[in-house]
Amino acid sequence: MEIALKRQKYIFTNKKHPLIAIMSTILGGISVLSYVFVIVRSYMLKGDVPASFGIGAVLTLVYSVVGMILGLYSFKLKDSFHLFSVAGCVLNGIALLAAAFILWIPD
Repeated sequence: MEIALKRQKYIFTNKKHPLIAIMSTILGGISVLSYVFVIVRSYMLKGDVPASFGIGAVLTLVYSVVGMILGLYSFKLKDSFHLFSVAGCVLNGIALLAAAFILWIPD
């Protein structure tokens, strides 16, 4: 009986994950979690929310815009993986859609 061993192939590369892409992903995660918190907490308080929720939502909007800019810029970097760039752009896009949803909700 012969056992076929799978040969392992190693790929050597100079590519790395850019730090600005990782920062974009972190900012996107913070933004999405903040919007989820604001929306859920506002629902639990039946719309009677303090002004600090609005300030937090505006600050989160700034985070998501900065994160989107960093994520888009990281696509231009050469010799880099784009995993965190894509993840950052997706998370920040979701956060920007949440901000648009909050801003344009009918009264």
